[in-house]
Amino acid sequence: MRNLLGSETLGAFSEALDVALRQQSSRLLAPDTRKSDKGLRRFTIREMADICFRMNYNTLRHHLKNIPDLPQGIMEPGNRRTFSLDEILEIQQKLFDAGKIPVDMYPSKLDGEDTAKLLIYNLKGGVSKTSTAVNLAQFLAIRGFKVLLVDLDPQASCSDLFDIQADLDGTPSIYDVLRYEEEGDGEPRVAIADAIQATYFPNIDIIPGSISLTEFEYETASAAAKGIPFYSRISDALSLVEDAYDVVLFDTPPHMSFCVIAALYASNSMLIPLSAGMLDVVSLVKFLDLASSTLDSIEGVDPNKRFDFIRILLTRYSPNDPAQLQLSSFLRNTLGSAMLNTDFLASTAIADAGNTMNPLLEVDPSSFTRKTYDRILESLHGIALEIEAEIMAGRGRPSENEEVA
Repeated sequence: MRNLLGSETLGAFSEALDVALRQQSSRLLAPDTRKSDKGLRRFTIREMADICFRMNYNTLRHHLKNIPDLPQGIMEPGNRRTFSLDEILEIQQKLFDAGKIPVDMYPSKLDGEDTAKLLIYNLKGGVSKTSTAVNLAQFLAIRGFKVLLVDLDPQASCSDLFDIQADLDGTPSIYDVLRYEEEGDGEPRVAIADAIQATYFPNIDIIPGSISLTEFEYETASAAAKGIPFYSRISDALSLVEDAYDVVLFDTPPHMSFCVIAALYASNSMLIPLSAGMLDVVSLVKFLDLASSTLDSIEGVDPNKRFDFIRILLTRYSPNDPAQLQLSSFLRNTLGSAMLNTDFLASTAIADAGNTMNPLLEVDPSSFTRKTYDRILESLHGIALEIEAEIMAGRGRPSENEEVA
């Protein structure tokens, strides 16, 4: 019988993997040190027209030639003109100011409009919650929405994808904002504004997650026994900064926690990713029952608690698989309009991008066959457009997702 000391063995595993991952990252990023050193790729006029502005390509070219003071990008080999995302967002604002973008397609909030607080929520692991949150955040950001990501998962994968690692960098995480001064070591909480980190992706800020979030669960149990409330801990903190953002996105862990309950209380919309498998649907029934009970408790605290929308997104979907096609039909017949019309397709582009820690909009389209890239681009863009339409409807500005002529 081998006499393994568990703490020593697992610690050695952790150290070996950490060193190996750092070495692999150095090889992948060379000559840069970190992913964020490389900078975001540039976008073509066609991408700007189709994805960013939903505008006719020739109309956009006309505006670029005839409206003064618009950024003109740079000319690249192959006679391609490309633009940075900062330039694209500047062009968008100037086109809106010039009356070339209608108000129902302008992403920024107007006076009196509320911030959309969208919870990506499912207690089952492996349903693409983080992939959904990160890609959705980037597609909304490239459209012009100012997005705040809140990483509530102790594994902090969402933060890792944006090259922000609170545990390694010694920067504040969401735990430092939520912690109880009365519990633990008694250190004061960090102001939420001090925990917000700018990312390399324009229009996206993040409050990173960290392994310390596990401490919040123990501290909350102790605080609750003393009558200290926890439901409103996230919403109270967000109230100080949310006006600066059009959308707050919560990425949640695959388990019920006090942090998740507080995010439920803080959110006003919900997106439930669901993998295209019958076992996942069976699990969804149990999850929805538990979520309903949790919300019933929250509604007991706040009887006015309401959501602007609650939608379900089918993920890891292969339309050429007869079993998954049948499952999709079953879900749509059963849940109707609760299902998003667009599915998050299974794709080698997503898998390969994940291996290099890059969401889709950060990879060069030439890295894949055009058909493969266009297929997943259409999927993720379609999901973002549906969520955008829900956000606009919540603002009282219904969007028909029409192209600007």
